[in-house]
Amino acid sequence: MSASAILLSAGYATRLYPLTKDRPKALLPLNGGSILDEIVMSLPRALARRVLVTNHRFAEQFRAWQRERKAPVEILDDGTSTVETRLGAIRDLQLARTQGGATGDLLVIGTDNLFRWSLDEFVTQAKRHPAAPSIALWQAPTREEATQFGVVMLNADGRITTFAEKSAQPPSALVSTCVYYFPEAMLGRIEEFLASGENADAPGYFIKWLAGRMPVYGVTMSAMWYDIGTLAAYEQVRVEWPKGSHQARAEEAA
Repeated sequence: MSASAILLSAGYATRLYPLTKDRPKALLPLNGGSILDEIVMSLPRALARRVLVTNHRFAEQFRAWQRERKAPVEILDDGTSTVETRLGAIRDLQLARTQGGATGDLLVIGTDNLFRWSLDEFVTQAKRHPAAPSIALWQAPTREEATQFGVVMLNADGRITTFAEKSAQPPSALVSTCVYYFPEAMLGRIEEFLASGENADAPGYFIKWLAGRMPVYGVTMSAMWYDIGTLAAYEQVRVEWPKGSHQARAEEAA
């Protein structure tokens, strides 16, 4: 079955001001390229489409990136220009399906997180549950660190039994990342969620809602993951991300 990648990049990253006041977070510099370069290079090759959803304010910067890189990524402008008018991640996801032409299963990635593990490996494990969504998980070093994120608990089969968003006392240190695999068979749930009036701003709300209505599986990935939500987190990834990573992957892809 064919699959498409949807890259969510329509946020305004106010917590990274002034760096992101006039530039999208995904295009912040990293190792001679950008955060987005690293994400695009990590995508599986066997994808029907790659659609990046951005806001109107930053759309031309992404188009310029696409032209310069000659990247096989379609840029979709969601038409919003301010934090107050943003559509939210789940409406942007639906827009990529209805206007961006993303078809088949969906590999959904927030462009504000980086990971050293293989997306091909994640997709392979996710496909073991062909009708159910899967989410990539990361084991935080401590529960204190996990308080910054959505955390989950799994049963013996890997199904999510608990989802807690930024809890002061998280039930585990197993962190939900912004990397998802949504099989085509369950995509109607996106419309159902939006019609319900639930919070469509962050993907975590959708995952929590889904887990109460159908099996949702967690795939724990062993290598490092970075959530680039603050200036400190961005500085950390600049220090720790492997040097020459962008150039090496670009040469391999060519």
